Amino acid sequence: MLFSTPTFLFLFLPAVLMIGLFLKKEAQNLFLLLASLIFYAWGEGWIVLLLLASALFNHCFGLAIEKGNSSGKRKAWLIAGLGFNLSLLIVFKYAGFILANLEPLLRSAGIVISKNITWHQPLGVSFFTFMAMAYLVEVYNRSCPAENKFLHTALFITFFPTVLAGPINRYSSLRQQLAERETTPELLSQGSRRFIIGLGKKVLLADTLARVADHIFAIPASGLTAPVAWLGAVCYTLQIFFDFSGYSDMAIGLGRMFGFTFMENFKYPYISRSITEFWTRWHISLSTWLRDFLFLPMAYSVSRRIKSNRWLGIKAESWSYYPSMFITMLLCGLWHGAAWTFIAWGVYHGSFIMLERSVLKKFIRRLWTPLQISYALLTVIFGWVLFRADDFSRAAGFWRAMFGFGHGDGLEFYPALYLNNEVLTVLALAILLAAPVGLALAKIFDRLCRTTEVKRLLWLKGGYRLLTTTLLLAVLLASAMRLAMTTYNPFIYFRF
Repeated sequence: MLFSTPTFLFLFLPAVLMIGLFLKKEAQNLFLLLASLIFYAWGEGWIVLLLLASALFNHCFGLAIEKGNSSGKRKAWLIAGLGFNLSLLIVFKYAGFILANLEPLLRSAGIVISKNITWHQPLGVSFFTFMAMAYLVEVYNRSCPAENKFLHTALFITFFPTVLAGPINRYSSLRQQLAERETTPELLSQGSRRFIIGLGKKVLLADTLARVADHIFAIPASGLTAPVAWLGAVCYTLQIFFDFSGYSDMAIGLGRMFGFTFMENFKYPYISRSITEFWTRWHISLSTWLRDFLFLPMAYSVSRRIKSNRWLGIKAESWSYYPSMFITMLLCGLWHGAAWTFIAWGVYHGSFIMLERSVLKKFIRRLWTPLQISYALLTVIFGWVLFRADDFSRAAGFWRAMFGFGHGDGLEFYPALYLNNEVLTVLALAILLAAPVGLALAKIFDRLCRTTEVKRLLWLKGGYRLLTTTLLLAVLLASAMRLAMTTYNPFIYFRF
């Protein structure tokens, strides 16, 4: 069940709100757990048992880690818990990829694998397993105590706003909220506004741009020209941002309705001045997870083993930073999907981060700010082509066309074929909203309020509330109408 479907908007969500908001804390937690299981089972059927098993086993592993009477036992339980979660990922997400790549070797050994084997990837498996692993590590590091109530652990892992695509929350940040939180009209209003904004991003912007991107990325390499390729790359760049950030807004808004505060997941990534900065603004919950639970432990482990400031003429900090960053970003790419293109995309970003730290750092700092943003944005756009392409040859053909070496004649495929009035309007609006225009307007309004006479201040604030409420209602109405008119409702990150 997607957030951006009539079933969720007009049946599931109203029912959950009407019942859940009038229940006491523990009763509400139990109800939200049941609602979350129904939400997941709606699209995944019996695989909801896998989600429930994940919650049960991780609850038990957490208790075992905390009750371990020696560091060795605690570490053993942690390794067992992490192994359990990683096995879910390997079996349900990567087994097909592994077997496909081992197939020539197995065939030479006389082992034949049926090519008809299909692997179903449970929705959100990358997200709920990462949340579970973070919980176990936090318990091991004593960042938070193990949860004694299975109800709380299960709700944390299965909660319907975040189970499919995050944000990847930390248990330490939600532990108190699971036990004690407020559900007030103000929070309901804040959550509703945030949800509508996310719905508009997804349905009105991302889905419109997706149609153009999908058509262009389906064009054979022989038909691509530079203008068409750039149009497809830009549309996909904006689509994936508004698609995923829209989902995150909806998830954060739903959490607020029930008194939960989830971490922010995006902070205008397309105004970054470097790839390093991009990863502090894009999918923040994943990048901080990788930093805290993968990169820093690896870097610390390496630096601890190097006794001198230099080894083989290279600084010790370089030995700890570069290999750790390379592995982290490689695994970041693999997390996104079981394909070599995703792995290459992770290595691509990791290479630029390492270059920025070593040879490009001073050069980038000297550039004019618009040039810094242009460098980062162009690097990201070329990366998204690799991310979107089905294979390397497809990505290479797209890149060639973007550089002006395409083989198309521009007669069969040309930009005007895709740029109707609706697409042009959405494209312009998406480019505008990808920058912090709203924040700038809010600051202007705040300054205006501080310098306005008291008599006019009430009128000004009243007009502002009326305008924003009208815009939100218009977005909600337009989104509902769009959903009623079309069945085209893609969501990129569900396959991760």
